[in-house]
Amino acid sequence: MANDNLPMVSAQAQRALAENGVARAREAYERFAEAGEMALNAFETSMAQSFEGWRSVMGSSRETAHQLTDSNVAGARRMREQWDAAGARLYNAFEDNAVHTLAAMREIGHRMLIATDTNVRASLDFAERVAKAADAREAAALNMAFLQEQSRRLTDQMVDLHQTTGRLAREAAARTEKP
Repeated sequence: MANDNLPMVSAQAQRALAENGVARAREAYERFAEAGEMALNAFETSMAQSFEGWRSVMGSSRETAHQLTDSNVAGARRMREQWDAAGARLYNAFEDNAVHTLAAMREIGHRMLIATDTNVRASLDFAERVAKAADAREAAALNMAFLQEQSRRLTDQMVDLHQTTGRLAREAAARTEKP
């Protein structure tokens, strides 16, 4: 049932509107991806600053212990040295584990960002091709091809993520088994 009150829009104008919409979506996504990269960099900088803070705290705690125990007898000096060694071992273990954990989180996050970016860009490319399709038959064929590609892509991405997390877990387990 046609509505004669609506203005006629040519197929060319519809296609131009669709292409313009896809182009705007792509531009918006580019800005979003750039902002995500900036956020990731800010997080890494923040974590690095936190570790520097921990180093400062450990250093000032050691200095305070040195000052207190320097005024005591030789037994206190031995105790201070043992405390220093234990504190250094504890802090080094904490820092080592934190560094490895953050590196693992970054690798997994990076792989997920790449996968997401790949999928969004593939969707935008698909939308561009559909907007330029000559007819419904071509659009349906493009849709079928896209669904097959996307299914393969998602499977590959899940396998990659599974292998990456498995490898990182094995590496973490190996580090904890070392004396």
